[in-house]
Amino acid sequence: MMVASVGAHAEQKAFDIVYKGFYALHADEFQPDASLTVSIVVDDLDGNGAYSKDELWELTASNIHYTNGACNYLSCIDYFNWTPGQLPNYSARFQRQDLFNYTLTGIVTGVAYREFYSDGGGFSSSQTWEWTPATQTSIIPTSPVPEPSGYAMLGVGLAALAALGRRRHGVSA
Repeated sequence: MMVASVGAHAEQKAFDIVYKGFYALHADEFQPDASLTVSIVVDDLDGNGAYSKDELWELTASNIHYTNGACNYLSCIDYFNWTPGQLPNYSARFQRQDLFNYTLTGIVTGVAYREFYSDGGGFSSSQTWEWTPATQTSIIPTSPVPEPSGYAMLGVGLAALAALGRRRHGVSA
């Protein structure tokens, strides 16, 4: 009974989304080898086969490191929805500013990926890659890294199986 309850937790799934081939606005040319990899971890909590912003646990791309469903002062997800078999739809951003530097990274799928940097000395850099009909998307399932609680549940399940095995062995002897 205990083993069954341990396995009842919803399953997180991890994916790498690789976009390849962008129009580089900053270079005024299509770059077929330009790529962007976005790693996500999702969990279909409502069981409808699709993922919403509430079911997105992690999103990592360039400077963007969104974790556990909450925007922080650096990284945020404005919207996210994805039904497997279709292309993910989301907007993600990273912004950091101090007395001397300003960094902004933004992704709006199907539109553009942008990185901007400026320092207090007058240097700035801006690169923008736009999606085109030639942009290819690959979605690759990966294995999420288990959280410590996952290892704890595994340990409880293994201990329960060992106890059950010892009990059965003692009864048959």
